[in-house]
Amino acid sequence: MYNYHADIIWSINAMLLGMLIVTSVVIFACVLVKSHLSQMRRLALIGIKKNVYEMVLASGKASEAVCQPFISTITPQQFIDIATNRSIEAAFFNDSEQRLLKSCFVNPEEVARLAKIATRSTIKWRRIEAIICLGYTESREAVEILKKSLYSKDYDISYFSMVSLGLIKTVESARILIDFLKKDLSAGAKIISVLESFPKEISDDVIKLTEYHDPVVRTWAIRLLSKFAVDKDIFRIEKLTHDGSDEVRAAACDCLGDLGNKSAESVLLKCLEDESWSVRRQAIFAVGKVMGDAALPEVIKLINDSSWVVIDAVKDAMVDYIEAAIPYIERFLVGEDEIAKKYSVLALEKSGYMGKLFNDIFSGNDRDAAVRLLKGVMRSKSHAGLDAALNNLDPAVRAKVLELLVNQE
Repeated sequence: MYNYHADIIWSINAMLLGMLIVTSVVIFACVLVKSHLSQMRRLALIGIKKNVYEMVLASGKASEAVCQPFISTITPQQFIDIATNRSIEAAFFNDSEQRLLKSCFVNPEEVARLAKIATRSTIKWRRIEAIICLGYTESREAVEILKKSLYSKDYDISYFSMVSLGLIKTVESARILIDFLKKDLSAGAKIISVLESFPKEISDDVIKLTEYHDPVVRTWAIRLLSKFAVDKDIFRIEKLTHDGSDEVRAAACDCLGDLGNKSAESVLLKCLEDESWSVRRQAIFAVGKVMGDAALPEVIKLINDSSWVVIDAVKDAMVDYIEAAIPYIERFLVGEDEIAKKYSVLALEKSGYMGKLFNDIFSGNDRDAAVRLLKGVMRSKSHAGLDAALNNLDPAVRAKVLELLVNQE
């Protein structure tokens, strides 16, 4: 009987070989096309660079006669390459060359050309490139176009419209972004990051945003205020520490801490007693920024807080001001409060103070105090950091330290 299995196997192998050859040819062709396109892009940028260089030498400024011969041939992609220098290996454009090209782009014909692509092109990424270019033109007409595309149902179109409005750092573009934030809360983080680089002239609009009915919007507004608020705004921010929303009160504490205005001390100290753990936590960080180690006596009172997150913030405050915290740590280590002992030891470990205590022992500087503190750490039974620090010492030195700790009265 004839065996067909061998024929089938050979047929399958032939098909697989054919597919492999076709795939290899397609990959090779794609590589060639990509290489060719990259070469064309590089040569085009070099040509533009040459024209711009001649323009700079000839007049140093843009005019219709200077720009017209070649500006209409520049694609949005090429303009972005120039404005951002994202293809440095092809051609690098210095500040004066970039300014000259941008000034050439800011004319009714070019803006209209970009606007047409941004609003009518059926190719999504061509639209996005035109949208980005409109942002770089910083023109009044661009603002209106970007305002419309910002509300596109397509996420990418909306996102790059937001980024482009961020390039036009005017009060008008800021207001458009702020209005968009009110309608799309999910864009809050992106819009705030864009607005952070705007000039302080937008502070009045940001202050008004703190009065918005939605607490999420008020929270975003407060976070932005830390970049723009001036002394006259402090009172408004202090009032927000009494807001009905926990998040708003916590953000207000954070903002006051970042501003570092001494007049906010009493307000922040009251926030240490807030009913919300998130507000108490932010108040600990904020009062430390404003008052420094002078805040420790009030912050230490929260070592037995009902929230471990707040207690952890107290520990961080002790770490930040470890020298000022030592008297409190000594008291906790000889007391009965196990939580206070645990977090005191953690503060010593995280701050690296253990090493200083070893140095004090061998230098004779406050040796008794250092030994007393280390013995307190040992008695606390929360001394993993001490064990690690001892293990890092030379064996002879470690033996001497242990001898002191055991024998010292």
